[in-house]
Amino acid sequence: MKDASAFERLFTGETEVEAGTETPGASRALVQRAGAGLIDSGLGLAVRFVLIVQVWSWSRANAAAVDDPLSWRSWVTPTDGLESAARLWTMGRVDAGLAAALLLTVASLVSLSLAAGFMTRLTGLAVMLGALWHMMFILPEAFTSTVAYVALGLYLLARGAGPLSLDWALARLARLA
Repeated sequence: MKDASAFERLFTGETEVEAGTETPGASRALVQRAGAGLIDSGLGLAVRFVLIVQVWSWSRANAAAVDDPLSWRSWVTPTDGLESAARLWTMGRVDAGLAAALLLTVASLVSLSLAAGFMTRLTGLAVMLGALWHMMFILPEAFTSTVAYVALGLYLLARGAGPLSLDWALARLARLA
């Protein structure tokens, strides 16, 4: 891949060693870019898949039935149970219907964002903060299961979505400019 274009080198995960930093006996060698391997791809997909399934199923279980699939409001209309739970969680300081609809909106957007691999570091932060909120204020007894969501959110915050995502592709394209 000696004469590969910069575009091809960015997306294959290989880069040339900078002059003066190469190891003795090697000149301008191609090295594997950190985070571009098969393990990173699989792990990024696995973390995203687990969170997509959990968050999407939670949002659909707590939303009213969708009458019109083209109306965004029908996707974020909360059930009565979620609204009464939101009333307890917010301790009556915020409108419960608004809080429940906001929770459903964020959960749906997090699922879609993870599916595309777009803005995954922000999504990881949202997952981590949501899990911490759940662990501290909603159900402290569920510490052992909630800490797994904190870990998944922390992984996405620290490592991103991996090579099979829009974030990865946009970061590589930005380096071409």
